[in-house]
Order: sequence, then C-alpha cells, then structure tokens
Amino acid sequence: MQTYLPIYFDTTANFSKAQIGVLLSIPCICAIVSPPVWGAIVDGIHNQKLAHTVCLVSAAFLFFSIQYVTSFPLMCAMVFIANFQTQPSFSLLDHASMAWLERVGGDYGKQRLYGAAGYGAGGYFASVVASSLGIEWCFNMVLILSSVSLFLLLTYVPNIQHEAEHHQKGELLKSLKAILHQHDVLALFVIVILAGVLGGLIDNFLFLWYFNLSGNNAHIVGVVIAIETISELPFFFHANTIIERFGTPKCILVSLIAYGIRMATYMFVQHPWLVLSVEVLHGLTYGLLLAAFTNYIYEAAPKGTEGTMIGVLFAVQRGIGGGLSTLVGGWIYGALGGRMMWGIAGFIVFPLSLAFTAGFACLARSTEPDPQQGGLGQHHVRRELAARQLRGLRHHGR
Repeated sequence: MQTYLPIYFDTTANFSKAQIGVLLSIPCICAIVSPPVWGAIVDGIHNQKLAHTVCLVSAAFLFFSIQYVTSFPLMCAMVFIANFQTQPSFSLLDHASMAWLERVGGDYGKQRLYGAAGYGAGGYFASVVASSLGIEWCFNMVLILSSVSLFLLLTYVPNIQHEAEHHQKGELLKSLKAILHQHDVLALFVIVILAGVLGGLIDNFLFLWYFNLSGNNAHIVGVVIAIETISELPFFFHANTIIERFGTPKCILVSLIAYGIRMATYMFVQHPWLVLSVEVLHGLTYGLLLAAFTNYIYEAAPKGTEGTMIGVLFAVQRGIGGGLSTLVGGWIYGALGGRMMWGIAGFIVFPLSLAFTAGFACLARSTEPDPQQGGLGQHHVRRELAARQLRGLRHHGR
C-alpha cells in the first residue's frame, strides 16, 4: 500500500507535490517514535506476539479507512495514526527473526528472503489490480493480506523473547547510553541516516517518477517491484556468507556505490522502460545493506535490549533519513523538478555517505570477526563489550 500511496495522493486525492511531501514525511516521524516505543514495550512485557498482533490489526483497519478521507488536515492525522501502528511491524518481525535464529540456528538473510518474495508478488499483483480495477482497490487488498498475515502470526510464529538479566530490567535508557558509547555504532548510525535519505527518495518518489515519465502507466510500478524483488533474493539468501567473507564496511561501501549509480540514472533517464535494468541494484541497496545494518546492531546490543535497538535502527533509517528525504525531496521535486532532486542525492548525499563509510571502516576493524573464531565469536565479544559499558554506566549513575 505504501508504494501506491504517492500515486493515490497525486491522481485520486489531487494533492500537490508539496502536500504529498508532507504526507510522506509523516511515516518518517512515526518511524522515529513508534518502533523504539513498541520495541521497549516488547522488551518490558516479554510478549512480542501480543504487541505484533495489536499493531497488525489496528494498522490494517486504519489504512483501509484512508480512502474515505478527503481533506488534507484529516488525511495528515489519519496517515500519522495508521503509520504509528504500521512502522513497528518491520522491527518487530526482524526482532522475532533474530531471536528465533539465535535459538534454533540459521541466517537472517534467508528468513528475510520470504518477505522479499511476498513483496514482489504482492506488488506486481497490486499493479495489475490498480490498472484494471482502479488504485482504490489496493485498500481492499490491505484487509485481505492483513487477514492472512494475522492467521500466520497467530498460528506459526512463536512468542520468543530474550530474558533480560535482572539488573537490566527497567534500564533501557542506560542500555541505550551504553551502546551509544561505541564509536563504531555512532559512525554506523550516521551512515544509516544518509542511506535512509537515498532509500527514502526511492521508496517515496521513484514510482511516482516512473509513473509520470511513462504517461501514467501503473503497470510499470509492478514491473519495477518485480525486478527489485528478484534482485533481492540472492543477496538475502547469501547475506550472512557475504558479510562474513568481506566484512560489514565493504558490504556497506558496495551498497552505497550502487545507490550512487541509481541516483545518476534517475537524473538522466528519459524513457523509463529502457533503464529498468538498473533496478537490479536494489539487491545491494536494500537486501545486503539491510542485512549488514541489522546484524551489526543486533550483535552490538546489550542482551535483553535487542528489540529496542533494532527499533532505534529503523527509527534512524526510516525516521530521520526518510523524513529528510521526503520533506526536502518533496519540496525540491515540486519546485525544481525530479531531475534536480535525484542530482542532489547523487552528487551531494552519496559522496558524504562514502566519506563516513571510510571512517566507520577504521572504527569497525577492531570489532570485525576473526576468521578463526567465526560469527559466534564476534557476537560474544560485542555482547560482552556492551555489557561492560552498561555496568560502567550503572556504576557511574550511582
């Protein structure tokens, strides 16, 4: 649904580009507040499944109701409430996956693969529905697919939650301070913001850009989603192997270079159907990059605060980075045109991300896994480091 909202706002609700930019920035504000709040709730009540169910059901009905809102102020309010319940779904799913895999074994990327396949199939089917029955039918699909998701969640997903140590309960703020004392994590968060800006422009404006260039052809949106999804599959499947082989900094660097290529292509494209091959880079800019960020942050988090820290990761990426991209990008799109928007991203934001990646590479060397120890060794070392910092903060607080 998020993919087609910009098109719905433009063609059906008849909002201006500036108003669309404001509406698309609201989910970013929710991404700053909502995932950490729900992550802290999960870590506190130790019932991830209940929180996820509440978010899923409420978000489905709220998004379905958007089609009945006509005024811009009411639309802003509805989009805010709906996204406040929707945004935690991503971090809650990742939290459940990482906690489950830590107990039974496996790779995060291979589990995330199913989400990519579902996104691609659903996106292409939605484009067919939007082209034949109208874009309003996408709202009906939200209820149908959410019902299926609810059944799977209640039936098959166990309620797995780390049991925090007794002295960590109720001290999530101290845990956050502990993790932020790690300089490599701080550098990574800056990269996450810049990557969030680049990714936010693609998520919020690429489909509208292609839609306008193709003469308002909704079918191109489904084709782009299908190509992006296919490109994600091998990177999600082999994400852990790639990260262990080359290290997190190199994986981030390659992914950001792919972002730069995409920005330059969008700036100069004239016929979108002829350059769809560039969308295969989505596997790097989303699949590999997301796995690298998530694994690094999860391993850096003190035990018992993984949900909070993954929520913070999504808040920084989708909230701060995505918010900057939608507010500023929407204004540039409306005032100076889409090509200028892509150009600024490609020739200003992209070089900045490379510079901070170089700094992160220097800081991360001391925490990269030793090939003789494997991934478990890195996980143990980083957890112990975070635990020591947390104990130091607690002692200092006394």
